[in-house]
Amino acid sequence: MQTTNTQQLLTMVFDQGSHASRIALFSETGQLVYLQSEKISSHSPEQGRFEQDANEILGSLLKLVEALPTELTRKIHNCCMCTQRSSVVAWHKQTGDPLSPVISWRDLRNQSFLDTIKTSGLNIQKITGLPLSAHYSAAKMHWLLHNNKDVKHAAEELQLCIAPLSSFLLFHLLEDQPFIIDHSNAQRSLLFDIVNLDWSAELLDLFQINRLFLPDCQPVIYNYGKFKHFNIPMTAVSGDQNAALHAYPSMQENNALINIGTGAFVLSTSAEINDPAKLLRSIASSQNNHVQYITEGTVNGAGNAISWAINKFNINAEPANEQNVFTQLPGWLSTTSSPPVFINTVSGLGSPWWCSGAAADIIYDNEPTQAEYFVAIIESIIFLLFNNIQQLKQPPETIFISGGLAQLDGLCQKLADLSQANVQRFTETETSARGCAWLANQLDNNVGTKHHLLWQELIVETQFNPANNPEILQRYRQLVGELQKRCYND
Repeated sequence: MQTTNTQQLLTMVFDQGSHASRIALFSETGQLVYLQSEKISSHSPEQGRFEQDANEILGSLLKLVEALPTELTRKIHNCCMCTQRSSVVAWHKQTGDPLSPVISWRDLRNQSFLDTIKTSGLNIQKITGLPLSAHYSAAKMHWLLHNNKDVKHAAEELQLCIAPLSSFLLFHLLEDQPFIIDHSNAQRSLLFDIVNLDWSAELLDLFQINRLFLPDCQPVIYNYGKFKHFNIPMTAVSGDQNAALHAYPSMQENNALINIGTGAFVLSTSAEINDPAKLLRSIASSQNNHVQYITEGTVNGAGNAISWAINKFNINAEPANEQNVFTQLPGWLSTTSSPPVFINTVSGLGSPWWCSGAAADIIYDNEPTQAEYFVAIIESIIFLLFNNIQQLKQPPETIFISGGLAQLDGLCQKLADLSQANVQRFTETETSARGCAWLANQLDNNVGTKHHLLWQELIVETQFNPANNPEILQRYRQLVGELQKRCYND
């Protein structure tokens, strides 16, 4: 827990991620006043499938609310929420009970259906800004509607709600149980028209989804209703990566943001890219009739690639042992000069490849040590991020970096060397929550509007300046060559 005394009004943030739920409180000047988290579980019933318990996720947020100190709850004047994107759940319209597990964004169970509509891929990307991928919500909704008996029964009785996770949480956290969703999470469904800002009738027909079962779409910055426990308005809802963008100074064309969590993401305000089909067009924020679009690249195997390797090495996954790996990573990064090349296809390849890439593997001359193996995985994350950066016509001069793995100096320095950009890491680590709080205070007629200009700029903790490093460039080229062979006919 982190607390700081404050006399200011506070914004409460529900920050719901893949591995934990958090509640954060921010002051009117953007200072983190309170932070607490609750771990949530996930399980993989079979290869390529990842599920979570919707009630556990909801319960984790409510447990965090109950633990808030009374002296702070009296000062909360609004709230907001950012969530993992593309994860899907179905529930009963009358009872609110989940009818399915939460199917994680990492879940690829319906790839076979997408293979039957491949010819629609370019049109789908034109409408949604996204490539045809099983990671997004539509394929998961289609699977539930055709394979889950409880979902099918509720659909027959017109009592079905099926939507990204943010919609389920809004239904249960707000008074009157509204069935709504924000633009940023709706867009991540592969069913959302990014120009008309609503569900696409053409794509609903393609994925065989009835519009009656989907929530109403609302702007990111919007009065969603009252949080039923504190009688305060919820004034912003966003995907976690979209929210992180707003934690930083105003991004320029020569900046990029990298956020590394379970997956890793590159965000840029530049619309100039070499091949529009290779990167994503996402919604950073929306209010009334104004929409801010961004260019995004995705790396599916980041923190989860470390977890995958821990399991592969048969390392007992108890927290102390997993923590031991992360404790050793800084030393391994500083002392391992010539690691092998890890072919990071954990959870499939995201942009700019958009293929499965076959099984993850490692290229080596001599059997790697455990240290070399994990350093190779860290480098693979850097390589895939840089591969996305190279799709931008104007390479960034400065990269802002955040997320758990961004605390590794060796990772940041290698990224600087490979990209030849200055990499800036900030003292504030809860960037998704902070960005979401900033969005919540932009709502018209909200008390926060008077104060949003008072938000303090983030402080740069460390800047990593690029150095000449031909060895890492050589390993990067080796990875790209291998991925070209794997994805050419995928």
